[in-house]
Amino acid sequence: MLVAIRAGRVVPDGAADPIDDGAVVVDGGTIAAVGPWRDVVADGTEVLDLGDVTLIPGMIDCHVHLTMDPAAGHTSAAPTLTDEDAARLMAVNAGKLLDAGVTTACDLGAPGTVATTVRDRIAQGEVEGPRLLVANAPITVPGGHAHAMGGEASGVDEVRAMVRRRAAEGADLIKIMTTGGFMTAGSRPWEARYSVEELTAAVETAHELGLRVTTHALGGDGIERAVAAGVDTIEHCGWVTRDGARFDERIARAIVDRGISVSPTMNSACLPQDYFCPWDEREHVVGNLAAMHRAGIRIVAGTDAGIGLVHFERYADGLAVLADAGMSPREILAAATNVAAEVCRVADRTGRLRPGLSADVVAVDGDPATDHSALARPVFTMARGRRHAMRPIPDLGDRAAQARRIQQALRAGAGRRS
Repeated sequence: MLVAIRAGRVVPDGAADPIDDGAVVVDGGTIAAVGPWRDVVADGTEVLDLGDVTLIPGMIDCHVHLTMDPAAGHTSAAPTLTDEDAARLMAVNAGKLLDAGVTTACDLGAPGTVATTVRDRIAQGEVEGPRLLVANAPITVPGGHAHAMGGEASGVDEVRAMVRRRAAEGADLIKIMTTGGFMTAGSRPWEARYSVEELTAAVETAHELGLRVTTHALGGDGIERAVAAGVDTIEHCGWVTRDGARFDERIARAIVDRGISVSPTMNSACLPQDYFCPWDEREHVVGNLAAMHRAGIRIVAGTDAGIGLVHFERYADGLAVLADAGMSPREILAAATNVAAEVCRVADRTGRLRPGLSADVVAVDGDPATDHSALARPVFTMARGRRHAMRPIPDLGDRAAQARRIQQALRAGAGRRS
């Protein structure tokens, strides 16, 4: 049966003109029509009138860790749960993404094959959640960042073999750790961990298998090597140094020239209130993000949700940081929808409100084309034609002491001064 979702405004994608008194008509799990209400509604169609809200495409979080519990205040990437418990936690966290209006997410680090299992259960309708694109265990040097997840590989041959192993597991993309990370003590986030040859081997093998490659890269040397190897996406791209962070315009130009996208993983840790990102002081982190934006780097929304105090349902906190860095409401909406879909290679399925695409539809209170904060007020989520029972998004709460503890622990683990 056809269902017509009516709203005061419809914004089909980040560049489209708003449609006043518009509607999205859904046929099962697919969008059948989008346009003015008077033009698309037909007799016999079930009507869901949401009133003075804006319909937008379901949003995309390009970087999450569903096997982690943000309430636990993690300062380590090492897994602590059995596969069964991890799968249960993934299902719970997946529902919280829907509360935020996120209908597609990239899980970029989980032990074993628990992520592929949960992804398939969601796709089959056994578990409620967004469409998942999963990397399983990231590829990392022995003892490197997130090595406890099981993706250690050294040298060109081992890296190629690990890429093939991920493909055999059914992973949707490959993640490789080009530098160390703050959540693996002693791994030195500012240092490159793989050679250009090893990274190139990963990229070539993945591309032969039809898989996208994204890389965790915090330090400038690692970022430069990843660019030289031709990765598709860079996670974080924090320009981290031994003592802070320093943007490199030369490398930024190379990122643009190679057509590489960046998921800067801005999130609740990067807000002015109780700021606790361990990379550097907030003015430098946001300033570097602004410099990437001015350089013309294609930026998509990703949060790193699952790490300590970065809750899945508070997806829009990261969008607020993009605004602080100078991105316009339209650019932010695109980074969360159609541009993210293109980068994640799912634009043939989602990212826009367009006939023939998946019925991933979100309603927000306000007009996100003119005010990015509307994206923090989702009131309706439909994922692949299934309506989600929305729950309130909790406030940040009193997190000052815990945020300070997390930042100090991460910096200490990385061997940096407080």
